[in-house]
Amino acid sequence: MPDTTIKSLITPHDQTLRTVFNTQRSYFIDIYQREYKWDSTQVRTLLDDIDVQFSQHDRRKTQPREIQEDVLDRFQPYFLNTYLTHTTAANTSIVDGQQRLTTLLLILIRLYHMVKAVEQEAPGKTFSSRTIQQLIFETNDFGEAERFKIYNENREEAFQSLIEGREVDARDETRRRIKENSKWISDYFNSFLRDGNGNVDTVKMTYYLSYLLDRISIVEIRIERQENVAMIFEVVNDRGLGLKPYEILKGKLIGNLTGQQKERANDVWSELQEKYFAAVLKNTTEKSIDLDTFFRTFFRAKFADSENDYEKFEGDYKYEMYRNAKIRQFFGDFNDRDSVYRRLTEDIRYFAELYLRMRTSYEWDDVIFNKLLDQNQQYLLILSNIMQKDPNETDKIRGIAKKFDQIHVILRLLGAYDSNDFQRLIYPLNVAVRNKSLDDAVPEFDKMLSTALADAGLIAAESQYQAVDLFEYERFKWTSNKWLNFSKYVLMRIDRYLSELMDNKPSYASADLETLENRFNRNNLKQHGMHLEHMYTQHPKNKALFTTNGILDETSFQQTRNRLGMVLLLKDKLNLSSNDEIYVDKLTTYSGSNLIWNELLSGSVPEVYMRGLPADLVLKRIEPTPDGVFPIDKVEERQKAVFAAIKAIWGSF
Repeated sequence: MPDTTIKSLITPHDQTLRTVFNTQRSYFIDIYQREYKWDSTQVRTLLDDIDVQFSQHDRRKTQPREIQEDVLDRFQPYFLNTYLTHTTAANTSIVDGQQRLTTLLLILIRLYHMVKAVEQEAPGKTFSSRTIQQLIFETNDFGEAERFKIYNENREEAFQSLIEGREVDARDETRRRIKENSKWISDYFNSFLRDGNGNVDTVKMTYYLSYLLDRISIVEIRIERQENVAMIFEVVNDRGLGLKPYEILKGKLIGNLTGQQKERANDVWSELQEKYFAAVLKNTTEKSIDLDTFFRTFFRAKFADSENDYEKFEGDYKYEMYRNAKIRQFFGDFNDRDSVYRRLTEDIRYFAELYLRMRTSYEWDDVIFNKLLDQNQQYLLILSNIMQKDPNETDKIRGIAKKFDQIHVILRLLGAYDSNDFQRLIYPLNVAVRNKSLDDAVPEFDKMLSTALADAGLIAAESQYQAVDLFEYERFKWTSNKWLNFSKYVLMRIDRYLSELMDNKPSYASADLETLENRFNRNNLKQHGMHLEHMYTQHPKNKALFTTNGILDETSFQQTRNRLGMVLLLKDKLNLSSNDEIYVDKLTTYSGSNLIWNELLSGSVPEVYMRGLPADLVLKRIEPTPDGVFPIDKVEERQKAVFAAIKAIWGSF
């Protein structure tokens, strides 16, 4: 009968810090614990915890040997916590606890430098630096640091820099944390162990080192069997120690791999993690993304079949990994090592890199267009549609993003958009486009659009339209400036479209995608950027057009000034300078605005550029009335013009 007792799984071993760091070989940081993430908050807590216990005892002795005996005799031991290890013939690996142990190593390095400085001035006043050195690193035959006691090749150079007093190259998250925390620890001890004159208090230092090394207790829990490592790691870290879901997921997926598979899978994972850590999101509501952001989107894209499924991947989604039969099958029930390895190094790597490209690059126009309006569900639908190493990857990204933009714009223009209702339409669409060809996916968007318009009462129930068939002026004639950013977006797209038709005539909206994104001014907080302009301002002469017998028809005034044909884009501060002007005074501003749509209105576009325009966009200058205002009988003409541009852009896919 197999041994199933707890003792057969784990063995506890109580140790002092001197024992922990005085091992004959270094602790290897296992696959689960490759990154060092503690910041100054956790470091401060650790040092404060030690200080609270240390400071409860008075210091009665002055000679180093007597101090050490006093600490051992009177100072109560302090239990710091546990760490998990697994030992093989090759090494002893830290399965859990490397955040604390790495920080303790940084503390020892700082104390080592302080002890060495004291030795140079007053030998014999405190511990020998050789004693501290033996706890920090192994030496070669020439007394040089060769291997640090908490070993991982990714951080050896950083530790070596600290020992040699050089600047740490903070090229990744681990090394950045090492650099920041070592600086914080140095500042802490420069205050804690110095007297009022700025000199090292050697008595206090000796007491502190004696307490740290010989009265701090930390329990090593040895995991006896390799097959239990991943399970025990997950249980320990799933009970409040604060790992992110993707870090737990890493242990689950990689922990049971062996040999080269484990190393290769970890290399892929670490590479992805560093790429996500270094990623910068611009002009979005999110400041950063990590692998959890990707995994939530990926699992929803490939495995969520309902709204309920979708919601299960929110928050601590790792539990759904084990419950969802499709995910378990995808990973070979987590027991098929070849399947897990293949999924990690091929599928996960491919989709994670693709997702990151979509979130951070400027490769695809329509992806950026959707991003300007924070329409992040496009990424879900693109991942759903694309297959691993899809030969039609580029066409699908462009096609899905373009189709998403089309239905989103139509719903907004027709007044049928509600963010919650729109989200509920995404759930079935996500399933409908999954792993399909682009030709088969496109009609699913039209079905979704027809459903939304029917629910809004704009078309007959159960009617099915292709999006292109909806573009009739009577349906769009009352499109208005209901959402500030959306109105800016439509006008920006119109200008960009006109620039292309007119042999790339310069426009403030025709810049490269990254510049365009910065100019779009999504939060409307920038003075320099795109701003919305009403052609009918609050000027009394404009209001006079809507006044009868001295009574202003405020409703009619607001409805007319906010029709989409009656608003324009201006750049930078031009809208402020012309804020209350009447139309005749604005024409000069429009002519010099560097926006083609405005220049067409003012009649300032050179004839050579007009040749590229279709007939319904060859617009003539609209003259002001004798009172200098925009003629009210020309409002419909502007509305038809903006509809013609909208139809040309969004009515052709």
